Amino acid sequence: MRSPSTDTRKTVIASSSAVLLAMITGCADDATPDASSPDATAQTAPGEVPAQWSYEGATGPQHWGELEDEFTTCSTGAAQSPIDVPSDPVLSSAPIELDYTNSDFQARDTGHTVELEATSPQNITVDGTEYTFQQMHYHAPSEHTLDGADYAAEFHFVHRSNDGDLAVIGVLAAEGENNPAWSPVIEAVPAAQDEDSAEVTGLTLSSLLPESLDHYEYDGSLTTPPCSESVRWLLLQSPIELGATQISELRSAHSDNNRPTQPLNDREVAQIDQ
Repeated sequence: MRSPSTDTRKTVIASSSAVLLAMITGCADDATPDASSPDATAQTAPGEVPAQWSYEGATGPQHWGELEDEFTTCSTGAAQSPIDVPSDPVLSSAPIELDYTNSDFQARDTGHTVELEATSPQNITVDGTEYTFQQMHYHAPSEHTLDGADYAAEFHFVHRSNDGDLAVIGVLAAEGENNPAWSPVIEAVPAAQDEDSAEVTGLTLSSLLPESLDHYEYDGSLTTPPCSESVRWLLLQSPIELGATQISELRSAHSDNNRPTQPLNDREVAQIDQ
């Protein structure tokens, strides 16, 4: 699908605060063993062979719920992510307060995506709750869609509160001009494939975000096994732009690593009251 323009419709899906489990790693394998994220992989006991899952065929999204007992929610859950954000909603009234500082990062290829982990604490606050950054990873093309339209890529900034609740900032990326702020991250993607990890030095996460933090909010899930629910999704309204070469670098490492959109079910579209 063609990427929509940057003046996409405003939307918010009422959400309850996230209460999340202990076995998550990252959105689409987009997290580390003890770092929660909406694309995650269940942890396994020492010596245990982890369940194999993928984005196609017999181990693809349609079959995730059959692969392991821990993955059942992928098939039975009623509040799954990603979703198609419906047209004509309103933006969340819960602002995102950033406390991101200059830091070094490690980029790691998980086999499903490349994720970026900070070497020093990074935080956000939403509705008075502080969440600590766990990792950032990507999907290409995007997982969330806006009124049926997808984007070239989507980045998930995964955060966790002291109570274990997850809040994920979703950033959509459209093809456009080359984005210098993202160059260090994009350059680390092939490097992370060649080595165990790659370093990204002197980066501030806020430089990767669009100027406006207006967002759509809803209660969803991890977008990879075990598909755990009660994840607080904060999908930014304004996309970023990446150049064609930058998008090609992402897709060269991992392409079509996006879970299809899931039914909205009884989740309402409503403004969040603080």
